[in-house]
Amino acid sequence: MAQLNANTPYIHGYIRNCYIFGSEDKGLTEGYIFGVKSMINRPMHFHFQSNFGAVFWNMPISAFTHKEDYDKISDNEQRRLSLLQTWDCQDNDIAVTTFGFLQHRRVDVFCRDKKWRSGKYIFTIDDYEGDLNELNIGYANDQDSKCYHFLELDDGNFAIPPNNLLRWHNPDFIVPYPMDNPPKVKIFDNPMTSEDIDRSFGNSPYFFYNHYPEHEEKHPLGEVVLSEKGTKVREDHPDTEQQHTPLRSKYIYKEQKEATRIQKVVKDHINKNTERDESFYAKNNLEYPSA
Repeated sequence: MAQLNANTPYIHGYIRNCYIFGSEDKGLTEGYIFGVKSMINRPMHFHFQSNFGAVFWNMPISAFTHKEDYDKISDNEQRRLSLLQTWDCQDNDIAVTTFGFLQHRRVDVFCRDKKWRSGKYIFTIDDYEGDLNELNIGYANDQDSKCYHFLELDDGNFAIPPNNLLRWHNPDFIVPYPMDNPPKVKIFDNPMTSEDIDRSFGNSPYFFYNHYPEHEEKHPLGEVVLSEKGTKVREDHPDTEQQHTPLRSKYIYKEQKEATRIQKVVKDHINKNTERDESFYAKNNLEYPSA
């Protein structure tokens, strides 16, 4: 189901009054961030409950702080936003997850001004193509799409950077890479599929398929011999391109053998010119022809 808005963990903080009372007001209003909204090619939007009763909708991450003595970073609001959110939203649908493994972990973020800022992880926002009945105009499903990790920075700001700008800390096993020499990690952009396999896999009459192996031998002349039933598949046979599994070949052989038997019985019966009564068909396990 498509989801334009999503709940977030309740985040105590402040909204900057220049966003709600005008650019001349330099004060702060206390309250809670409680929700988030994604609109393609726009900044991530957050919803805020103020301490005087008003709810403020669709506010960018640059509108908020988590302490009163915060670092403004830039007097230009557009630049301030670009330092706290690197990329705009990639689609109109989002999911919010707090990953337990990352919860409260220390993390450094490399911002657009080429400065490192430190903080801690709170939760993650990920956008996606939500409704397959709608025209997909976003790129959240691309292999190189970005998520947004919501961070509480030490300088009093919040930020929502993607994975590739972060340097995580975990004293249990992480030795953080040098800030001035990050590893040259390549982007994995191969859209793989788990079903790029032999199409005969799973072609079985049994519920638990491919659990009944046959003994397979290789004939010196290039034939595959299934020893249990003695069937052979020559390399020059047109069906060899299907690469039958032993189980699949077994049942193909049985069907072909039964069809040959029926043809022979009927042919012999016709040649002998005997009467075709019901007993003949029953004796040979054949279907009696109806009128």
